[in-house]
Amino acid sequence: MKKVHYPNLNSLRFLAAFVVIIHHTEQIKSIKGLPNLWDNNTIIPLIGKLGVDLFFVLSGFLITSLLFIEKASPTGINVKNFIVRRLLRIWPLYFIIMILAFFVMPHIPLFQLGLPYVDVKNHMLDNALMYVFFLPHVQLIVFGPILYASQSWSIGIEEQFYLVWSSVVKRFDTKKLVQVTLGFIFLYLGICVVLKYLVYSNFHSGPISLNAIKVLATFFIYLMKFDCLLIGVLFAVLNKNLKANSIFVKNWFQWLVYLAEILLVCTGLELGGFFWEIHAVLYGFIILNLVRAETSIFNIEYRILNYLGKISYGMYMYHILIVNIVVTVLYKYNLQVLVYPVIYALVVLVSSLSYKYLEGYFLKMKKSYSVIATG
Repeated sequence: MKKVHYPNLNSLRFLAAFVVIIHHTEQIKSIKGLPNLWDNNTIIPLIGKLGVDLFFVLSGFLITSLLFIEKASPTGINVKNFIVRRLLRIWPLYFIIMILAFFVMPHIPLFQLGLPYVDVKNHMLDNALMYVFFLPHVQLIVFGPILYASQSWSIGIEEQFYLVWSSVVKRFDTKKLVQVTLGFIFLYLGICVVLKYLVYSNFHSGPISLNAIKVLATFFIYLMKFDCLLIGVLFAVLNKNLKANSIFVKNWFQWLVYLAEILLVCTGLELGGFFWEIHAVLYGFIILNLVRAETSIFNIEYRILNYLGKISYGMYMYHILIVNIVVTVLYKYNLQVLVYPVIYALVVLVSSLSYKYLEGYFLKMKKSYSVIATG
């Protein structure tokens, strides 16, 4: 089995999980009425969303890059095996979190939160069906976030992407793939622009209320992140065809990209809701250079960060549960100074155990459906 490793990407995946944890820690402190950085600092609410966007760009880049390698192999792309591999990686942890959020934690009053989280017992069947069919992003916009499972909205989007993407890569050559990808991105952005315009113009007509348009605008602009996944796809194509002396790997260009990203984050510019795509493009250039370790101006390929990146899926899925428990208990005993150290220690511990004893079992099964070993 051919082994493929893209340097620095596991470490980058951990950094994305790291900032998402900060985001939700400050949010939960705010919901509880505790001192926090949520309301008085635009960076904190922003970085968690940007961390998820980084996950999307990474997924689009990595999945497409691996599909290119598989496509060039003697067996070609096996769509069924690809989907099975994705199910084995995603489903076990996804459904464990769903069970905890729907059937266990709601019965422990101490660890419940108020708005914006909704009571899972309301519309239980509808909520459960949406999660079972991997529509947590739809559930989020229709009924509201469910405590301990709301982070799964991004998993639903990735699952839908995975279901079709291997077939697309298998069917189209590189040129056609780029055309299809760009076409979808521009179509998506066009829909977002129209919805944004309708909201600002207070449009409503007959059965279409302004509130319904606002809901649709929120859903498309802030939750439907296929464009970020597809931007990752475009950078996978670029990486495959990039020449060694390209301007995109020059030191000055890399510095420009990093400085632009830092400036955008520090200023908190939202650009009317369309800043995700700008960040996604910058992430694409960062990824493009990090996987080319020989020319990258930064190297984050360290053993500990590489390992933390491997368990980052668990960190992402477990962290809200751990954050709420830690914040509740430590503030009760005036030990708030320990909040972040304890949160990160427990998140890493739980995710490590999950990776070894739960996810590891399914990852071993996943190998039998693979022609490429990743690491």
